[in-house]
Amino acid sequence: MTWMDNFDSAALRRETERAMRLPVGLASPLWLAFGAAASAGVAWWWMSRLGRPFNIEAKMATASDAPAPVLEVAPAKAPKTPKARLVKAAPVEAAPVVLPDDDLTQLVGVGPKLAAALAERGVTRFAQLAAWTTDDLAAIDLALNLRGRAHRDNWIAQAKTLAAS
Repeated sequence: MTWMDNFDSAALRRETERAMRLPVGLASPLWLAFGAAASAGVAWWWMSRLGRPFNIEAKMATASDAPAPVLEVAPAKAPKTPKARLVKAAPVEAAPVVLPDDDLTQLVGVGPKLAAALAERGVTRFAQLAAWTTDDLAAIDLALNLRGRAHRDNWIAQAKTLAAS
């Protein structure tokens, strides 16, 4: 055992105690590489999420889509007037009110060509879009080959907001 005679046991003990205080995994350069890769992955994920266009008004509208409370109002009573003073007017037929079409290009993701394609299918008002169900939205998305744009841009919530204003 000549090779063991050359060791200083006190120095060996000090080095062993010092090595045991340092966590073994911390000394490995693989942890540094793993940390760098994980950080890069997290940074890429956040940047890909933050780089997308985001329509905050549409998201806010979907959060507040709860039905409004229904208020019941008692009908107002007609004032009492002498019968001699009441005059019946001849019934007048009201002319149908024709409202101009809404500008559908105000919706995020709808350009002039897409607005024209919607008009060909009879959709010209925000109120029509606001009344759509998710099935209607999926059918239009498939018919116009929008690849989910209508759902991503939340057209229904945007239309509800624009129809109310």
